[in-house]
Amino acid sequence: MTVPLPDDDDGAGVVVRTARLTLRRVRPADAEAFLTWRSQPPVMRYLYLEPWTPEVARERLTAWATDPFAGPGDVLELAVEADGAVVGEALLKWKDQQQTEIGYAFHPTVVGRGYATEATRALLALAFDTYGFHRAYASIDAENLASVRVAQRLGMRHEATLVENAVRPADGVWGTEVVYAMLASEHAARRRP
Repeated sequence: MTVPLPDDDDGAGVVVRTARLTLRRVRPADAEAFLTWRSQPPVMRYLYLEPWTPEVARERLTAWATDPFAGPGDVLELAVEADGAVVGEALLKWKDQQQTEIGYAFHPTVVGRGYATEATRALLALAFDTYGFHRAYASIDAENLASVRVAQRLGMRHEATLVENAVRPADGVWGTEVVYAMLASEHAARRRP
C-alpha cells in the first residue's frame, strides 16, 4: 500500500485543505511556531513527551520534513495553518499495513475553535481515502477530555481503557489512556447521505 504523498500544484507540501485549515508537510522553519505549544508542560503532558527545546524542535522538524511516508514505522507530521499562521499539528503514524494512529496538538490559545475536530476529520479522510488504511485509532490521555470529545464527535468508537499504563514524562504521573478507533467501513458509512 505505497501511495505517494498528495501535494498541491504549487509544491508547498499541502496535503489537505478544509473550510478553515491547511494541513501541509512540516518545514524546519516551523520550529518556532511548534515551540509555542511543544515547550509547554501542560500540552506535552498529554503527548507523553518531555517539553521541547529549540534544538529538539529543529531536529525533529528537519527529519519529519523529509521523511517518507511509505510503510510501517513512518510518520506523516503535518503543520496545521489557520489564516496563514501555524496553530497546531496533526499526524499519521503508519503502524502496520492496515492500521494508522492519528494524533494532534494545538496551541492553547486556539483550543475551543473546532480546529482539532476539523483537522482530525481531514486526517481520517486522508487515512482511509488516500492511503487505504483499514483502521485508524487515537490513544488519548483519559484526563484530556477535549480530545476525547473530538474522537466522539467524529464517530470514533471507544475500544479500550488502559489504566495507568504509562508514566507521563512532563509530570511523572501514571496516566490512563483511552483508545478510540474507526474502521474504513465505518468512515464510509458516516459519509453516505
